[in-house]
Formats: sequence, C-alpha cells, structure tokens
Amino acid sequence: MASKKSGTIIPKDQEQKDTDGRTQIKVADRPTFILKTRESESRAVSPSQKNGSSKKEGETVQPSIAKAPERLNIFGIPSAAKILLHPSQEMTGCMKLIDENMQLCEGALDYLQDQQDFLVVGVAGGQGVGKSTIMSLLTSNYGSDIFPAQSQSHHESGSNCTTGIDFYVTKNRVIYLDTQPILSCAVMDATASSFEQKKNSSDFGNTEYNLELQSLQFMTFLYSVCHVIIFVQDWFVDPNLVRFLQTAEMLKLPMTSKLEHDYVGYYPPIVFLHNKAQLHDFQPKTIEIMKDFYNKAFSSSGLHIHNGVDMNLSTIEGQLNLFLIPSITSGENPTFHESYKDLIKRLRSKIHGVTRYPLMPSALSEKNWYHYVSKVIEGLKKSHLSLEYARLMP
Repeated sequence: MASKKSGTIIPKDQEQKDTDGRTQIKVADRPTFILKTRESESRAVSPSQKNGSSKKEGETVQPSIAKAPERLNIFGIPSAAKILLHPSQEMTGCMKLIDENMQLCEGALDYLQDQQDFLVVGVAGGQGVGKSTIMSLLTSNYGSDIFPAQSQSHHESGSNCTTGIDFYVTKNRVIYLDTQPILSCAVMDATASSFEQKKNSSDFGNTEYNLELQSLQFMTFLYSVCHVIIFVQDWFVDPNLVRFLQTAEMLKLPMTSKLEHDYVGYYPPIVFLHNKAQLHDFQPKTIEIMKDFYNKAFSSSGLHIHNGVDMNLSTIEGQLNLFLIPSITSGENPTFHESYKDLIKRLRSKIHGVTRYPLMPSALSEKNWYHYVSKVIEGLKKSHLSLEYARLMP
C-alpha cells in the first residue's frame, strides 16, 4: 500500500516540477517576446508608438526620415543644391566690376554661381565708337539699354560714360564686360590728378604715357580673363590701335606668368567689329581689303582671329573674325547689307558658339573666375614691365 502511495506521489512531484519549469520558461520567454514586439513597434512609424518612444529614439528617427528622394530633381541633384546655383537676385542693369583705378568691386560676386558653364565676353575700343551700344544690343533680350551709352551732354562736354569695367551676367550665364575707352582724352583729363600723385612716387613719364599704360593694363586684363573680346572701331583703319593691341599682347606674358606658370600662353579669340559702317564698307572688294590687312597685321600674333565670327549665315571655321554693323538710323533702308537687328542676332549666336579656350588648366566656376580676376589685377599692379616700357617711350 505504501509503495502504491509513493508511486502515486512521485509523478505528482515530477508534474509539479515540470509545471514549475514550464512557468519559468514562459516567464523567461515573455521578456524576449516583448523586446521583439518593441523592436518591431519602434520600426513602425505610427504616432502612438512615437509618443511612447524615448528621446534618444526620437533623435535617431528624425534624421533618418526618408525625404531625400522627394528633394531630388530629375537630374538626381538635391533641390537644396539646385537653389544654391541660382542667385537670389537677378540683375536689372550693369554694375561696376572694376573701377578706373583697377580696384575690384565685391558686389559682383553675389550674382555669380558655383558652376562651370559660362562665357565671358569683353569689349574694348576708343571713345564714342559705340561699345556700350553694341553691348546693350547683345543683351537686348534681357532689357533695354543695360549698358548706358553716351548722351548728348557727354558729347558736348567731351566726357566718357563708362569708367573702369561694367559687368552684367545674363540668365544663360554669359558675362559681359564693358570697358572704359582706350587712349581717351576724357579719361586722361579725369585721371590727371591721380597720375600726378603716382608720378611723384615713381618713374612715370608724362600724363599721355600714363594714359597709354593704363589703357594697356585694361587691355591686358581682358586678354587674361575673357573667352571672347570684341574690338570696336568706327572706321577702317587706325594703325595706332593695331599697334596698341600688339603692345598689350607683348605685355601680357610676363604679367600672367607671375600668377601661374601653366596658363601663360592663353590667348582669347578677338573679333574686329566695325560699327557705324557705310554702304561702301559692305562691298566685297572692301571686305577683302580688310581681311587682307588683319591677316598680315596679326600673322605672328597669338590671338585667335580665325574662329568664323563673321557675317556669313553659316559658321565656317577658319574665317577671319570680322563683323560690320551699319549705322543705326530711324529711316534705315539697306540696299547692300542686312538690317542691324539681323546682324546683331547673328553676331550674338556666333559669339555664343565660339570655341572656349580654357583660361586655366583646371576648370573654373563663375565664382572661381572672380577670384582669378583678383589675381590677375594683383599681378598687373606688381609687374615692373610697365615701368620699363614707360622708360623706353620716346
């Protein structure tokens, strides 16, 4: 009887131990199941579970919100980066880039972008030849008279309208530079006092020579920072202007060699533009005489003069960069030439399509170009070659 009772007690104890063990296992299993559910709940982004999560979890969830694909544009670039490529303000008119004393102005940097697809077009020429008018016609799609031209008061007083270099950038990233007149008596009168101060502290010659040196500095500057240069004349041809271009080319190499040794040999394309042309200037015989003169005068020049920027409808590589713009009159009735509006459109399209030689071995963005401009100005001011050239002047 006792053995039967003990036999019945033993399985009860074992069952009790088994049940105790099962309860312990269940208790041990519950925390693991709870942790797994909390993990899954923290991955779910429901508002109730966000409220129950800790601060640390909230901090990690916020930066991992997958909104980046929504901010990407069609090119795969974040829209925030795209906003940085566009200036906050658009230019409604030109502004000063460099003053008459070769001092760089900082305001132009606000309108430049951090991108590399841009074109720099500079203009040079004597006083009253129509430089600002040509630049305003080239930018007429963005506004009227962006570069102010000489008024009647300027003609009566003999003063010039542009001082230093004016700057304007279009929406399609073309930077236009309108330069003060070269070898101008009005500039000589306006800057006579400043030149007299320099004369007392250095070996400068008379005011006329100083004017030529200042004009050479501006021309050499354009040689270094422009992709295309438009040289405007109002008659054919002044030998002194040809000599001036050749002298500026001669002074360019040592000045830029102090900045970087690699891009000493850079030369831009130059377009010989004859403004206020008459009917006889458009005759084929006259145009051939012009082409023959420029080909001989710049046969040994490093400037690019054969880029196809001419009056032909199609662009033919190897053609001389010669363009004629007729006189702008209210009752214009062209016989041997097209209207100036059609010619300006053709000039604009050919300049935009001209071969862009790199200013430096490494690609420049617009903002880097601005800093490069400051280095060029610094190099021009530190160069002693202009003083040596002044001493050799007769």
